[in-house]
Amino acid sequence: MTDIIDFGRDTSCTTSLRTGRFVSGVRLVAEAAYRRLTTRRGLLRGGEEEANYGIDLCDLIGSVKTKTDEASLPGRIKAELTKDERIDSVDVSVESTTVAGATSFEIAVYAKTGAGPFTLTLRVSAVTVELLRITAES
Repeated sequence: MTDIIDFGRDTSCTTSLRTGRFVSGVRLVAEAAYRRLTTRRGLLRGGEEEANYGIDLCDLIGSVKTKTDEASLPGRIKAELTKDERIDSVDVSVESTTVAGATSFEIAVYAKTGAGPFTLTLRVSAVTVELLRITAES
């Protein structure tokens, strides 16, 4: 017999709060990962955990000046996401594209939870984060 992992249930919230629409399971964790990647550190009130929550991808991408900075992105994203105890493992791939002097990054997050895996795909520039898709399997 396998244990069923219940992450609870909450209102869906990615780019905005969707009242009346609830998520649970792996989708809940995937949406939380998205919010963690789009929340500037220090924005949440509370204790030490809240003070260390978040990594604003726009700020992170805006700080990329060298190939070394770019190469550090997957590790920095992975380090932030693994703070969530519901996430067992994370792989991150980052691809950059430059068009007319503007660089954007496509970030793919492949994560495993005790209730199943999810994929989070984002396009990020120094000014915007676009949620391309969340795929959650449970």
